[in-house]
Parts: sequence; C-alpha cells; structure tokens
Amino acid sequence: MSKLKILYVNNFFTAYGGAENSIQLISLLMREKGHEVFYYSTDKESYFEQDYQYAKYFPEFFHKRSLSIKDLTGIMSTFYNHKAKNNLIEYLKDIKPDVVSVHNVQFHLTYSVLDACKELNIPTVLYIHDPRLFCPGATLSYGENYCHDEPCIKGSPIPCITRKCKENSLKASVLASLNLLFNRKLKIFDKVSSIICPSRAIRDLAVRAGAPEEKTSVISHFIDRDKFNIKAGYENSGYFLYVGRVDREKDINTLIEAMQNIPEDIKLQIVGTGYDMQRLKELVAELRLNNVIFRGYLSGQALDEAYRGCNAVILPCNWFEAFGRTILESFLYGKAVIATNIAAIPEIVDHNVNGILFEPKNVQQLSQAMINLVNDREMAINMGKSGRKKVEEVYNQEVYYDKYFNLMKKMY
Repeated sequence: MSKLKILYVNNFFTAYGGAENSIQLISLLMREKGHEVFYYSTDKESYFEQDYQYAKYFPEFFHKRSLSIKDLTGIMSTFYNHKAKNNLIEYLKDIKPDVVSVHNVQFHLTYSVLDACKELNIPTVLYIHDPRLFCPGATLSYGENYCHDEPCIKGSPIPCITRKCKENSLKASVLASLNLLFNRKLKIFDKVSSIICPSRAIRDLAVRAGAPEEKTSVISHFIDRDKFNIKAGYENSGYFLYVGRVDREKDINTLIEAMQNIPEDIKLQIVGTGYDMQRLKELVAELRLNNVIFRGYLSGQALDEAYRGCNAVILPCNWFEAFGRTILESFLYGKAVIATNIAAIPEIVDHNVNGILFEPKNVQQLSQAMINLVNDREMAINMGKSGRKKVEEVYNQEVYYDKYFNLMKKMY
C-alpha cells in the first residue's frame, strides 16, 4: 500500500511545546505526500485546526497539578485514563487507520491508548521525544546537576523522591515516580510494533531502560522546507547569542560566569523567558557585568536580526537534550554553535567543524571557545558555512520522509 491512513496521538493538539510542533511538521509532511492524517488528544484548546471534525472524541483536559491528594479518581486517571481508552476505541472504529503514532501521553491520555489499539489489532509506533518515559523528572537532571548515575533508568525511582527531581516538589516527585513504576508494569514496549527516537542518545537511553533494540529506529527531526529560504549571514556584529527557555536546567548561569573572562565590549544577548530570569539577573548584578543583555521573548524579524548579527549561538545546557532544534536554526543562519558535549548535541555539532563542544559547567572551556571565535573571524565564518551545509543535506524533509515512510509502511 503506497498511501497510509495515520492517527497521531498526543496529549495536546495545540502549540504547547516542541513535541507538538514536531508532530505538526511530521503530519503535515505526510499529508503533503498524499497520506491521510488524523489527530487524537485531550480537549485543551486552541487546536492546530479550528473546529476539528473529530474533536468530539477528545477526552476532557484537566490540570493535573491542581489535583488534591483526596481526589483519588482524578489521580488514578493520570496513571490509566479509561475515558481516553474508550473514546479512542470508538474513534478507531470510525476512521479505521492503518497505523497509530503515539507520542507524549503521560498523565493525560496515558498509555491506556496502547490497549485501545491492541484491542482492535492496529499497528502502533511509539515516538519518544524526550526522557520523560524513563526519568520521572523528565530532564535527567536535578537542581543544577546532571543525573549521571541514572538510578531511575536502572530500576529505582527513590532518588527522584529524595532529590525532589520533579518541579522541586515532593508531591510531584512521588506521583511521577509511582507513574514510572506503573508504566513499567504495563509493559509498554511489548505493545508497540516499533519505536522512533530523534537521536542515538535517546535511543540508547531507551534501550538501557528496557526497550528492545530491534524495535528502535533513529529518525532525526527535520527543518520545515520554508525555513530554507532563510539567507545565511556569515558576517556578524561580534556578540554572542543564547536562544531558548530561561530555566535552571539550561545552565545559563555557567554562560554568565564565562562572560567575566570576555572583553567588556563583547556582548551576550539572552533571548527567551522562563522561571530562572530573576535569579540570573541578580547574578549579572552581583558579578557587575555590563555586557549581558536580557532581551526577553523575540519572534519574527526581531529574532531573525538577533541571529544574523551574532558571532555564534551558545547552548550551555546541563540536562538531557534529546535533539536540539536551536542548533539547526543556528546553522540555517550560518552561525557556529558553542554547546555542551552532552546527550544528542555531539550528534549535530561536529567539534571544530561547525561548532565547538565543551564539558558541561566548565566555565574555562566555554570562555576559551568564545575567545577563539572572537579572535578568529574566519574560523567562525567557516564553521557557519559547514553548519548551513549540514542542515541542508542531513535535516531536510526528503531525507526524513524516506526513513519515516519506509518504517511506517513496514508496520502495516
């Protein structure tokens, strides 16, 4: 069969985060190629497609963080959502898809959706976007520390509770740890035909957590075709750029500390918002730095100009980056990337080719990488050109489609 009917299952059918945007890119690509696509999520609006025809099947969205300990029915539904399963069964009978693609469903739809597919004998692919299926805290980090020992992956989520890995909350960490244990009992990997991971790093993590290696495939994310219209700007105005969430696991404080070793006329622009903003502003004031600028959230032309003028983009994170779309966007603009040598990042950033890798939290290595690019303008330009070439050749829609469609076709 050359054309497929695919149902995409995810907690949200909205622009909620990176996973949701990735699902939209994938599903729209499949529709462009002539396949029929459908969506199943909670009824959290506003939907990507207004007045979506099959939203009548979407179960109710509720704010799980507001649940009281006394609300046992609500809490149990975050482990196994019977309503989501029953609604999906009716939906599947209606549209009769060839394949179901399951994405982030924890705590809302839950993995009850796999049982719905199994009851009707419909092939299912599990798409793992990040570590949350294996790590109760979802980031493989706690506080400002990377979780190198991986106790939850090895079997015991007790450290998640003692470290309060989930939102720095005992209640959230306990519930997330119990959810992890419950999902193991469901034997999720036995219920799916195939597992897709966007990087080798997340694939290897899944295998360490018990996923059958023979079921796993690595298919990297891609850049929307329209974005290749962006004209690379290899020249720069000398400043460095951070783009992303301003949260603790992004370890922006290491980047700010590194700015102490950079000449004062070389600026750092921080683009984004998040929970850690006030603490970082206080750190800048404490260090008496005049070359760090918080620009807040930018989009459109303002973001475009921020990318074009920078010397390089810096990604100093100290958590499990399952992929790294910011890196691809930086390459599109012809910019070198300075990033930590962690998780999936070294799969995209080739050291001394299109960027520079440094060890997480190593202020000296980061400072030196920045100084090297300031002092060697030609190196920064050549790295930017190499990055642009890589994103064009490796992370385009056609490369993705060939791998994705062949996998989906095999399952049917």
